[in-house]
Amino acid sequence: MATAFDVITSALRLTGVLADGETPSIDNANTGLSVFNDMLDAWNAERQAIFTTRSDDFPFVLNKQAYTLGSGGDFSIPRPARIDGMSAILLTNPANPVEVPMVMWTTEEWQNVPVKQVNGSFPLGCYDDGGFPLRTLNFWPIPTDQSNKVRIYSWQALAAQALTAAVSFPPGYAEAFRYNLAARLGAEFNAPPSSVVIALAQQGLARIKTMNAPELLLRSDLAPDPTGYNYRADLFGLGW
Repeated sequence: MATAFDVITSALRLTGVLADGETPSIDNANTGLSVFNDMLDAWNAERQAIFTTRSDDFPFVLNKQAYTLGSGGDFSIPRPARIDGMSAILLTNPANPVEVPMVMWTTEEWQNVPVKQVNGSFPLGCYDDGGFPLRTLNFWPIPTDQSNKVRIYSWQALAAQALTAAVSFPPGYAEAFRYNLAARLGAEFNAPPSSVVIALAQQGLARIKTMNAPELLLRSDLAPDPTGYNYRADLFGLGW
């Protein structure tokens, strides 16, 4: 299995910075690694570059409304670039938990919740402020049943690489990495890659985006039910 050093070496050869059989100096390898990880960081902001979502469950704290999410926060996982959805996990019967999807409120929608200090056994909605390095999640109503949990579905980031670490990703990523990294390293080393390399970089990225594209659900343009009925959970709640 290829390492990050192998990917960087191949990309530098594609730019012409290295000849066949040559290997990069440690300085050039470290520069290549920095560019590689910057590329992964940029791809982490693109949904279709992310091949999967992660699911994490966290306990609620009695009468606590706001929770931080990120390394060292109340919910301590690496801060995700985006949260796709949340659910309340009701554990009245732990052998058969019930998952109730929550509304993800925008800033305007959260502003329009008139009374925020409202208690309930589990929350129906959440406002995520998108903060950095910690996101702050505000749940409504404020959970009063500590046996329940929140389930957070978020983008699984493409992990930063180390020079000697194996680069292990799903099919399609290996080629996309090599040619897209070559395009970036060409700019870094003032060695513009050929049009073939550019075309293959674009094709490789397009291929994984096609593979990762989420399936879209059919949605109605009709006005929402004024009663706030959530047909999936068979519940009524503000903002549904």
